[in-house]
Amino acid sequence: MILKNPLRTACLLLGATAYLAVGVPPLRADTVALPELGDASAATLSPAQERQIGEDFMRRARRGLAIVDDPLLSEYIQSLGLRLVAASDGPTQRFRFFLIQDSTINAFAVPGGFIGVNTGLLLAVHNEAELASVLAHETAHITQRHIPRLIAESERVSLPAMAAILASILIAGSGRSGGEAGIALTTAALAQRGLNYTRAFEEEADRVGIGILARSGFDPGAMPSFFERLQSLNRHNDTSLPEFLRTHPVTSNRIADARNLATRHPARARTDSSEFHHARARLRAFAPGTISEIVRDFRENLAQKKFADLGAERYGYAYALLRAGDLARAREMAGQLVQQSPRHLAYRILQADIEMAANRYREALDIFRLAQRLHPESAALTRYHAAALLKAKRPGEAYALLKPLIRKGIDDPSLYRMFGTAAGELGRGPEAHQALAEDRYLSGDLAGAIQQLQIAARQAGDNFYLISSIEARIAAIRDELTLQRKNP
Repeated sequence: MILKNPLRTACLLLGATAYLAVGVPPLRADTVALPELGDASAATLSPAQERQIGEDFMRRARRGLAIVDDPLLSEYIQSLGLRLVAASDGPTQRFRFFLIQDSTINAFAVPGGFIGVNTGLLLAVHNEAELASVLAHETAHITQRHIPRLIAESERVSLPAMAAILASILIAGSGRSGGEAGIALTTAALAQRGLNYTRAFEEEADRVGIGILARSGFDPGAMPSFFERLQSLNRHNDTSLPEFLRTHPVTSNRIADARNLATRHPARARTDSSEFHHARARLRAFAPGTISEIVRDFRENLAQKKFADLGAERYGYAYALLRAGDLARAREMAGQLVQQSPRHLAYRILQADIEMAANRYREALDIFRLAQRLHPESAALTRYHAAALLKAKRPGEAYALLKPLIRKGIDDPSLYRMFGTAAGELGRGPEAHQALAEDRYLSGDLAGAIQQLQIAARQAGDNFYLISSIEARIAAIRDELTLQRKNP
């Protein structure tokens, strides 16, 4: 699939999802009618090709975006997202929700079901329904196939080029290095051409997203409420437009339309989940900044009863104390939390983290083993437990824990990195280098992945089936690398 004008297509694509090249005002939506595309979008991009774009984008993004590598936080945002997907028009479609360490308020969708959420958004919402409303909106962009619909009438572009331009613009929008080329290529005229269609698609994403919210048990009125607060924030702060408003222009008419749509569904008075409050407390505890100030903020909130969830506030306070090196007080706080909620996974992990910080590996591993019996299906717990086992020089147990996750093919570079370390320490050379190859591949270093696989092949001896498998993987990655070099 090779296209004549990749820049025009990419700008159309970004207009529907996450256009982050700042300073380009949207044109009036009523000057351009949304084209009647019929089935043309399906002829332009198949679901498999959309997934290819998204996976390629993720590999590039891992090199430039600060993707959060925290198993508990990742598990929370993924579980919330999948709950919304289950109530969407594409309940069987694969989705990947992920967090980016960025204080700006934003979220974006990428072809193939990849949805990024800035940590700033998670901390800015007033309740879980508002967070769900943004995820539902982005989910609607994917299920309604807005990107294929936008490029259906344009000339064709290679899939790697599409992913590369997406990644470069998103990275530049995040303020990190690596995206300047993408911004330089994007002229104001092309950007405006892409944004001609934005409002129509945003309105459709609002309509579909509100339906997803209602079917998921969340208050559908959370979406217009959140939009209204962002608009108010914009009016009172001209120098710092919330990033979400740059990528998803909000008008008074759009808010009114969203409110009207929300009234067609029953109002919900659902309380926030405990996981929502604990995720926010965890983010605050590990936020950049002076740790003494973070500790003080938690302490004052508890003293003044300024919290929505007492357990979550104490949980965040304990982690802040741990970061500050006050292990005795952190251990006391963690003990109280576990006593009150013995089956709470996050509290058990907190306890184990404190013991690991104190170099009390035996005690920490005992806690992890107990937690595994209570929560045998938690991939996040397995990640923490395996990391502790490696630190305690027990690679055999780490290998046994991680092997089932590796067999599932989870696209997590750090998971393969840990497994490769465990296999290497056990003398399983080919397996170690295969795992490290997947780590390199998922991190966007395709040449490095091939090098690791070549080492694995040399160490495979006369194992014909293993060598054949490795050579097939090398060939597949080499084909991708060739395409990538043609479309850097």
